[in-house]
Amino acid sequence: MTSAPSESIGAVVAPDGTTIGYRVVGSGPSDVLLHGAGQSSGSFSKLAKELSGEFTVYVPDRRGRGMSGPCREDHGLSVEIDDLRAPPAWV
Repeated sequence: MTSAPSESIGAVVAPDGTTIGYRVVGSGPSDVLLHGAGQSSGSFSKLAKELSGEFTVYVPDRRGRGMSGPCREDHGLSVEIDDLRAPPAWV
């Protein structure tokens, strides 16, 4: 019986100082899974573990969800793109 890959928790700081939390599992080339509205990084735990045999899978929490900080007043797509450009290992 093969044991499940272990998941780690990490965080990066977005350009505006907001913490963006993420889960990471596996090894190999980087792959990023980004959840939709009303979800969190935990929504992709099963898929991330399935991919972890071939990839290092990063699953960030979008602002206002899970382990990440709150949304800003001017929250929008450009803010979320900046969050993904913060300097984690997947860049």
